[in-house]
Amino acid sequence: MNAVKILKDSYHVMAKDMLEFRRNRMQLAALVIMPLIFLVMFGFIFPSGNTQQHMPMGIVNLDHGQGSNEFLAQLELMNQNTSFMDFKNYSSVDEAKTQINQGKIYGAFIIPPGFSENLTSGKSGDFTVYIDNSNPQSATQIQQALSGTVNGLNDMKAQANVLELAKDDNQQVNPQAIIFPYVPHVSTTIPGETNYFNFLAPGLMIMIVMMGVMTGIPEAISKEKELGTFDGMLSAPISQISVIIGKTAALCTRGFIQCIIILGLAMLLFGVTVQGSLILAFFMLLLGIFSFIGLGILAISMSGDQASGTMIVNLLMFPMIFLGGVFYPIQQMPWFMQIISQFIPITYAADAMRKIILLNAGLGDVIYQIIILLGFGVVTMAIAVPLFRRSMTR
Repeated sequence: MNAVKILKDSYHVMAKDMLEFRRNRMQLAALVIMPLIFLVMFGFIFPSGNTQQHMPMGIVNLDHGQGSNEFLAQLELMNQNTSFMDFKNYSSVDEAKTQINQGKIYGAFIIPPGFSENLTSGKSGDFTVYIDNSNPQSATQIQQALSGTVNGLNDMKAQANVLELAKDDNQQVNPQAIIFPYVPHVSTTIPGETNYFNFLAPGLMIMIVMMGVMTGIPEAISKEKELGTFDGMLSAPISQISVIIGKTAALCTRGFIQCIIILGLAMLLFGVTVQGSLILAFFMLLLGIFSFIGLGILAISMSGDQASGTMIVNLLMFPMIFLGGVFYPIQQMPWFMQIISQFIPITYAADAMRKIILLNAGLGDVIYQIIILLGFGVVTMAIAVPLFRRSMTR
């Protein structure tokens, strides 16, 4: 059978699936709603690089001296600019701890007796911050906000001390240059403010395509088997390869539409900027689809019905989503998970998409990922197609 007939038959299979899809209003709605849900959920739930604001914190001042009052006034003044914390005063440590245990505040600043005396005698003003770490994420955010706030307070106090010394010596000095002689200027690869969605969007595009292909092939073929229409398709004068190509092409078309929706919404809602070539990005999507097709066909080949096929797909798909670096950088995972991620195709597809979209990478910059995805797709297809042909004769 020549290639032209295979492609023509594949087109008719694809057109049939797309016609069924167009007639199903629920599937059409899901095509738009699912990417929107993913974007909104991950874009607003996951941290975007900004520390949480208006965290309720207590203050227990057991000193009531000039130094502690000045410290708390400076703390309030600095917090007005950041709004990291909302303060409430308590008369005792036990009262503040009770409020923390009841979940009404996240922590408390405890100023001990003798705080002011230490400052006036040239000693450090030590104080305690009692933090509720039952929620590790909130505790980490409080410590980050605390570190920035205390550094700012130390800076203000040190500048005042330097100016006081310079006044006695009748010198003109820049206190900032004396306290901080080294000033870094940070330049980033991606212009503009750091945005978590810049990291998430390319991987999310690959993930949507992977889910569509890996779940779509088993569902489409198993459903037709259960409805009895699959036997009619096989009895038609078309090859089994045309059936696979046609159904895959239909799923690819739907996947590309969803990816366009994801990219458009990511740019509109979350400020994602495309630095590289969209043509190369969509070529990488096509490669990603090719690498996942074999896994989807393997799932349907090893199952006898739609439920079993879906179960096998989920067993393969969900570990790949979380180990492939879609939501979190692979470098932050434990070492053994980093090793596992090297055997997952979505790892290379998501990495290449980020380089293309965010870093303006060219073809030569992602050639390694292209070779890996091609090799993975060829190997899985070489295994899957014979198994699929054998399963169709059962």
